[in-house]
Amino acid sequence: MNLDRYLPSGPLRSIVESIGILIAAMGIGLAIVTATGGNPVETVRALVYGSVGNSVNLSSTLVKSVPHALTGLSVALAFRAGLFNIGGEGQLYVGAAGAAWIGALDIGLPSAVHLPLTIATGCTFGAIWGGIAGWLKASRGVHEVINTIMLNYIAIYGVDYLVRAPLSAGSHTARTADVVSSSRLPVMWEAPPIEVSCGIVIAGMLCLGCWWMLFRTPIGFDIRTVGQNPEAADSVGVSSRRITVLAMTLAGAIAGAAGSLEITGVHHTLYAQFSPGYGFDGIAVALLGRSHPLAVIPAAFLFGALRTADRWLQLSAGVPKDIVIIIQAVAILAVGLKSVKKI
Repeated sequence: MNLDRYLPSGPLRSIVESIGILIAAMGIGLAIVTATGGNPVETVRALVYGSVGNSVNLSSTLVKSVPHALTGLSVALAFRAGLFNIGGEGQLYVGAAGAAWIGALDIGLPSAVHLPLTIATGCTFGAIWGGIAGWLKASRGVHEVINTIMLNYIAIYGVDYLVRAPLSAGSHTARTADVVSSSRLPVMWEAPPIEVSCGIVIAGMLCLGCWWMLFRTPIGFDIRTVGQNPEAADSVGVSSRRITVLAMTLAGAIAGAAGSLEITGVHHTLYAQFSPGYGFDGIAVALLGRSHPLAVIPAAFLFGALRTADRWLQLSAGVPKDIVIIIQAVAILAVGLKSVKKI
């Protein structure tokens, strides 16, 4: 029975399909829990309580949704141009480094200037990092998967060096000095010890802005055209090389924004290995959101919820937190199978 005709169209369709896939993945995960002697009811209860069961857990889910949304948006934008941006983690790292550097400068700037400058610096650093990958692809033919993976390692270990030497706060831990108050995002909701900053609003606006750019502007049309058929785009005067560099630069800027918001709104300092893998999770978020900027939002929230609840699985249900990774992997596999079916 073909259920596609009963589904809505547009971004709502992507959201409904993504939720359906995640429910199916959750069912498989619970089946594995049951087969290994676990209690599926307690597992579900732990997942729900651990993600949204109280103010602290809900706020933690929201905080983790922000970098998931932006790295997912970064990957989704590159997908639209026919590119596979594996470099979100590296772009996030260099963006965080730029934000930590500018944010820690106490030069007397008002918050209205210092905060946007800090975030913009992170976006610029991320854009440069993504633009390098795009340039290598467009001018030298180096596949973006290869060069972004290599750039990830350079960024991650480069930041590790910076926080231990040039940008070190001088303490026993490998971290930078705290950013000053004028470069910190305002707090929207405080649930000690978690603070939800207005970074969540910025992330939502970026998703909305990316949707508008892709589907309501000429440059967005060019990006989608190159993603569908670069040869056809070249034949009608749309340079696939230019779009490749542009798309990777924009994708890098978005991932760099994720790093900026982590520094200005969450950690207020940069330390070694500060990201638990948001850039890599962003690939899964983009796949689950079908590379649609608006569908990325609920996908990011769901991933944030799973990441927040994983520790509760062990504490209250006695289930290894690795089951969360299994659920994510099954969801990605389901998306891949559906894509192959369409082809």
